Amino acid sequence: MGAAYAALVSLTHTIDQILNPPPHHQFINFDRDRINCLRKKADFLIDYFLENNSNTGGDHKEIEDLETRIRFAAEGAEYIIEDNVMNQILAAGSEVDRSVETSTSNNLLSEGVRTTIQEFHTIEEELVKIKKYVQAKISITTEATSSSRALLPIGENTMVGFDDHLIQIMGALSTDESNIRVISIVGMGGIGKTTLATHVYNKPFIVQHFHVCAWFTVSQEYTEKEILLGLLRQINNTNRDEQETGDGDDDYDDDDQLGNKLHKTLFGRKYLIVMDDMWDIKAWEMIKRFLPDNNNGSRILVTTRLLRLATDIGSCSPYQLNLLDEEQSWDLLSQKIYAEKCCPVELEEIGRSIAKKCRGLPLALAVIGGVLAKSKTENWKYVEEDVTSAVRNQGDEFCMKILSLSYNHLPIYLKPCFLYFAAFPEDFDIQVSRLIRLWVAEGFIRKCGHKSLEEIGEEYLKNLIDRNLILVDKLELTGEVKTCHIHDLLSDLCRIEAQKDNFILIGELYNHLDMLPNTETRPTRLSINGGKWKGMKRTPYRPPTRSFLSFSSRDSTDYTARRFPLLRVLDVVEKYPKDEILQLINSRYVSCTGSISMSSSILSRLWSLQTLVVDREVILPSEIWQMPQLRHVEGDSIILPDPPPPDDVHKIILLENLQTLSTVEDFKCTEAVIKRIPNLKKLGIVCGTIGSNCLRNLGLLHKLKVLTMLCSPCGGEIVFPNSLKELRLYGCKIPWEEMSIIGSLPNLEVLVFFGNAATGQKWIPNEREFTRLKYLWINQCELEIWEADNTHFPCLEILRLGYLNLKEIPSEFTEILPLQKICVDYNRNNDLILASANEISEQRENLGYDGIQVLNTTFGVLKILVKRGINLAVGGDGHIGDPYVVITNGNQKVETHVVANDVNPEWDDDLTIWHPNQSHPISLYLSGTS
Repeated sequence: MGAAYAALVSLTHTIDQILNPPPHHQFINFDRDRINCLRKKADFLIDYFLENNSNTGGDHKEIEDLETRIRFAAEGAEYIIEDNVMNQILAAGSEVDRSVETSTSNNLLSEGVRTTIQEFHTIEEELVKIKKYVQAKISITTEATSSSRALLPIGENTMVGFDDHLIQIMGALSTDESNIRVISIVGMGGIGKTTLATHVYNKPFIVQHFHVCAWFTVSQEYTEKEILLGLLRQINNTNRDEQETGDGDDDYDDDDQLGNKLHKTLFGRKYLIVMDDMWDIKAWEMIKRFLPDNNNGSRILVTTRLLRLATDIGSCSPYQLNLLDEEQSWDLLSQKIYAEKCCPVELEEIGRSIAKKCRGLPLALAVIGGVLAKSKTENWKYVEEDVTSAVRNQGDEFCMKILSLSYNHLPIYLKPCFLYFAAFPEDFDIQVSRLIRLWVAEGFIRKCGHKSLEEIGEEYLKNLIDRNLILVDKLELTGEVKTCHIHDLLSDLCRIEAQKDNFILIGELYNHLDMLPNTETRPTRLSINGGKWKGMKRTPYRPPTRSFLSFSSRDSTDYTARRFPLLRVLDVVEKYPKDEILQLINSRYVSCTGSISMSSSILSRLWSLQTLVVDREVILPSEIWQMPQLRHVEGDSIILPDPPPPDDVHKIILLENLQTLSTVEDFKCTEAVIKRIPNLKKLGIVCGTIGSNCLRNLGLLHKLKVLTMLCSPCGGEIVFPNSLKELRLYGCKIPWEEMSIIGSLPNLEVLVFFGNAATGQKWIPNEREFTRLKYLWINQCELEIWEADNTHFPCLEILRLGYLNLKEIPSEFTEILPLQKICVDYNRNNDLILASANEISEQRENLGYDGIQVLNTTFGVLKILVKRGINLAVGGDGHIGDPYVVITNGNQKVETHVVANDVNPEWDDDLTIWHPNQSHPISLYLSGTS
């Protein structure tokens, strides 16, 4: 279903692109009425998927067949449209007469669109016919499975690593608060939520604390009657005097009658009810109205994989279960294998290796423990070689079935985004910005309201994280997710589902694409993340490859643009011939190594280009200002021409979708440039000679969040937009006394001064400035005296100081309670700064607060005494000069004072060099200057 939905949404994006092409592609010819009709048909099917997502899951052959037809029709229509556009663009730029080819292509487009509209219409009619049948089938299945559901936890499984949670949850259940409270346990599938809840539920203290205890496993398919009956049966079974009153519960036809009976049964009693494996808030809303608040400390304990659900229904913050560390993993695995016995010494090393490869997931450790307990020890090495396969194939794929519940429960719009993680290698740290740009380029994200596609993509990712399907690796300094990854078993699930839907082909699985069956639904995405791939033979029935991803320069491919003429996504780490890359007329996303120089004729072909990422120089022609579809342009050095003067001031083309532009050399910060990029969010610039009225135009970028600026001293007025959250300045030489232009920014959270970005020996911030600043890094600046207190940086969390002449950190920083970390890097008075940082930490502890983490990244300090010079050379003009000595080590540079007009100068200067890494030798470079 996810693949069909993705194909439909991608088709709507392509249709929108040809209905509103860039200005220099207005010549593209097509039947607008027919294309609009196709768009409406696609929208109808998308809306159907969204409305009936919960009713079309599972193994329903009728729906699955229609989904395959929908996907094939949508992909076919998109292929025909883009192939036609490519032919028209090539014909427009060719000196050869291609009118016959263009005419043939137009006929194919017209016929293809007509056929797709007819197919969509037929599918609509069939969907309406079978919808009621499928819903009835689901209802029967739900009733049949409900009677066999386990109502009570059976025994106590081995639990490791959650002892603190156990104590805290027991405390929350038995606290003196009299009103009814809901406690939530949340975590990914297989992490041990039910095991932890079972341990709590069966503790004698808990059993004695409550008059009535009941457990019900909700799962994904349930009815209100089913939940109410399950709870009543358990309550009655624990109260023998009322056993007779429970015999006729099945005879109730009205759910409200059952609910009222539950209310009467619980009224006046202190009760504990466990709602295990809850998937949506409807289950809670069904029964909460029947649970009396007896004002006696009754409690509800809920387990769920969904963080948002846990937060919505919980009376306090959810108890979030994290993956086990390596020691806890080995502890659990060894208990599963040997129970109370100890593991033989000779097996501990391989056992620990196997435990580590389970990536901290208790379910995987339990399954693999059962495998090893029944295996001969000489077979352990085979398990170690592929732990994931061993877990997946054990016990009728029990583990995968548990994890697949999370995928099956996903909303339809999240399924293609989740399946896309199959493209990434295992244990790969995925850059969130890269991931979301790929989602957008693939066409997975549907436009909604005034939000950008990237903002919607960020919401999708947060949703996947909240569902415990995706794990967070690193956070940005502003708190946003920077990198993420997926657990090995969930990655395996991704690959299984992606291959099932022919959604993506993983290159490590096949050496030749021709090994796959030649079907209409062959994968159109290739991911090379291991091994070698040598391409394919073209056949007339094979859908074109639309996406090509590679993650290592070691991966070998024989890519050429001629193989993939309709490629839309190219994300590689290899150096490909740039003339070939630029032949990809339908490309939406291009990321590669090496430099790119684009001519006007080449750039004018790329009618769909959204993202261009290059790790070297990018030379762009003026036609870049006529590409409103651009979203992100990144390069180590971007040469950006001035926008051409408009023929008509009312026809200026705005790049309203452009959000990232970095790093632009010799950036012209003119009003003409700034007004063309109104929605820019990230900007990196290198400024040359700055006029008196240029940098004030930065204030016109009202949506700019991240600015990195390297420039010579800023002459004239500079204005930063109030929207800024991150600001990194290099070499700007802004006087400390003029720092209010930065301190007054209301949303600034990250500030970096580097390489004389600020000048002057003394900094006294003004009050009520830097009110939201969380991270401050001052490096290689003229700062010796700093006078500040907690009113200046009330939200500061991390302070980093490097290569300064500063002697101490203001002692008043003791009162900045959010301050967590101080990093000290190679300062002239490093010992004094460290001493002041440690003193601030001690004072915090004396006041009863947590101390501050103080980090010293200096490994060694080299003191150099420069005594004198002897018989220094005289300049060619006979001038002695003013000699001084410069010593450099890496990016550090120290100098002696100047001795005027002396060929035998005496300096007697003590110079200090800091060395951060004991494994690297020190290399000093000495030069004399006059």
